[in-house]
Amino acid sequence: MADVDAIVEDLTRTGVHLGPGTESWLSAEQLAAYRQTVRESGLPVHLVLVQPPEDGGISSGDDLLVRVHDAGGPDGLYIGVNNVWSFTEEGEPAYNPTLPDGSEVNIALQQWGAVRGSTDVVRDADSILRAGGPDGTPLELGDGVVAVAEQLLAGTLPAAATAAQDAASARHEREDAAGSTQVGTGSSGGTDGSGPGDAVLGAVVVLLVVVAAVLGLRALVRRGRARTRAQTFALPDSVLDRVREAGDAELARRARQDVLALGERIDAADLDGSGAPAWAAALDHYDAAGRLLPGDPTADVDPLDAVGAIALAGRGEEALAAARRGRPFEPSTPCFLNPLHGRAARGHALEHAGRRVEAPICAACRRDLQAGRRPDILDVVVRGRAEHYFETDREPWASTGFGALEPDLVRRLHRGGHR
Repeated sequence: MADVDAIVEDLTRTGVHLGPGTESWLSAEQLAAYRQTVRESGLPVHLVLVQPPEDGGISSGDDLLVRVHDAGGPDGLYIGVNNVWSFTEEGEPAYNPTLPDGSEVNIALQQWGAVRGSTDVVRDADSILRAGGPDGTPLELGDGVVAVAEQLLAGTLPAAATAAQDAASARHEREDAAGSTQVGTGSSGGTDGSGPGDAVLGAVVVLLVVVAAVLGLRALVRRGRARTRAQTFALPDSVLDRVREAGDAELARRARQDVLALGERIDAADLDGSGAPAWAAALDHYDAAGRLLPGDPTADVDPLDAVGAIALAGRGEEALAAARRGRPFEPSTPCFLNPLHGRAARGHALEHAGRRVEAPICAACRRDLQAGRRPDILDVVVRGRAEHYFETDREPWASTGFGALEPDLVRRLHRGGHR
């Protein structure tokens, strides 16, 4: 188990903690460049590299970062590691940051406080690490952390993240159009003609996302080390206060990209016949995600179905990683308020209209609530007006929170139907 106090001490002194066995993950030149950028500028960026435990869950690194900050770690952006996947074969494209030996890294990112005036740089940092290389390819971890620090210092991180995302989208489109990768037989099911071979569209339309409040839902049994705060957050009433551009089409494009990437990884894994429950779970999640996307690549995709496909593809990646390591599959818990925020850091008591609910939320939503700001909740337009996704009649999304309130999302899709 990682020594949290030792990590806090290292971060306070140098901003870097390299645990045993991680010294080779960054070259001396990369580490020197990172230290120089961060220390000379005073950037609140903290690097915590710790070998993931053999019995650790898919979000063990995120949990460690939360514990480090709770133990007195400084505010800022934390970069850590959830998992190291050492099964990349020669010639197989990487979809995550890599180590010098070619292994792929599932990055853990958390933020507390403002970094260069922004209270949410996590998603942009993730884009740089995953797609900041040539033609939208993932960066090597050492190059990635240096790039994130340099872009933050220069104030160009958002623009660089957008360029990386566009490059990655174009790369997937070229690969799909050229037929350079094929989805393995048996990994799809070929249902409804949909699948990762569909072309990815880049048209842009408008999605209304409302910053609003949450109504009570049933209690959630917390997982892992997540701890409920004694404080109950009183949430504001729902109000439409901004419109976010590039909504529906961008969600559809990301959904198709994520499902395509999962299919390619399943095909490369070639574990058919292994009988491992985690492998079966990867196939089930891939099939369920593909069913949510229309077979016609020019057809509109319902935004909640697109988010559902993204969530299912993410869990399929987790299941595949578990299968490759011979481990049981334990799905991660997304942020209840907005599953696109990624993993929830812990459960929190929320209150609205006299009702309370304990639900898992991400660090960004927690910071907004603590500061009295409206959290960024996923909302959609239904019959001409904006509604919180969990107030709609769209199932299984409304009652499960895209897996935040009920872990087995695939079973709910099969059992409760889809409407």
